[in-house]
Amino acid sequence: MIGTSTFVYMGIIIAVGIIMPLAVAIWWVKTRNDKFSTVLVGAATWFLFAMVLETIPKAVLFNPATSIGKTVLGNTFLYVFFGTLLAGVFEEVGRYVAFKTVLKKRTNRETGISHGIGHGGFEAMFIMVSLGVQNLIYCFMINGGTFGVLVNQEGLSEADLATLNAIPEQLATWSLGYTVILIVERVYSMLLHAGSSVIVFNAVKQKRISLLFLAIILHMIFDTPAALYQKGVLNIYVTEVIGAVMAIVFFIIIYKKLYVRDTSQEKPRDMTEKL
Repeated sequence: MIGTSTFVYMGIIIAVGIIMPLAVAIWWVKTRNDKFSTVLVGAATWFLFAMVLETIPKAVLFNPATSIGKTVLGNTFLYVFFGTLLAGVFEEVGRYVAFKTVLKKRTNRETGISHGIGHGGFEAMFIMVSLGVQNLIYCFMINGGTFGVLVNQEGLSEADLATLNAIPEQLATWSLGYTVILIVERVYSMLLHAGSSVIVFNAVKQKRISLLFLAIILHMIFDTPAALYQKGVLNIYVTEVIGAVMAIVFFIIIYKKLYVRDTSQEKPRDMTEKL
C-alpha cells in the first residue's frame, strides 16, 4: 500500500510545477516591463525542438530494438555523448531560430532571459506535472489492486517489465528529500536555460555564430552529470550538487558579462504592446 505522504508529495510536485514557473515569469515580465509573449515563444521553442524534433534521432540512437541503439545504450561514453549532443544542438539551435525569426525585432536585453524563463519554465512545468499526475495514477492503481494489469500486459520487454515492477517500491519509499531534490533540480535548470538563452540571444544580436557553438558545448557539459547518473556512474546527491553549482556560477557569469553589459533598453511603448 502507498501511504498518504506519497500522495501529498505528488500534490506538492504538481502544485510547484504549475505555480513556480508562472510566478517567475509574471514577476520578471512585470518588474522588467517586458513582453509576456516572449516567455510563450520560449515555451513553444522547448516543446517543438526538445519534445518533437529531438525525438526523431533519439528514436534511432536510443532504440534498444536496433543494433545502433543497443550499441549506444550499452556504452556509457556513447550514451552520454549522443544524449548531451542531441539536447545541446536541438535546444540551442531552437533558441537561435526563435531569435532569428519570431523574436527578430525584439532587441532589448530582457528578451534573452524572458525566452529562457519560458523555455526552462515550461520544461519544469511539463516534467513536474506529468510526473506527479502519472505517479498519482500509479498510487491509486496500486492501492486499488489494479496495478497488476500493467505488469501482466503482453508485449512488454524485459526492461519495461523491470521498470514497472520497481514502481511500487519507489512510490512506497518516496520521501520529502526526493521531492525537494526534484524541485531544486528544476530551479537550477531554469537558471541554465535563462543563461543559455542570453548567450544565443547575443549570438543573433551581435552576429557571432561562435556564441551559438559555445551554448551547445556548455549545454552538453551541463547535461553530462545527469547522463552519468542515468548510467549509474554518479549518485543522485552528487549529481544535483554538481548541477546546482554549475548553474549558479554559469548564470552569474552570463548575467554580468552579457546581460548587464548590454545597454539596450528598448521597452514596449505601452501596455497593449506587451502581449
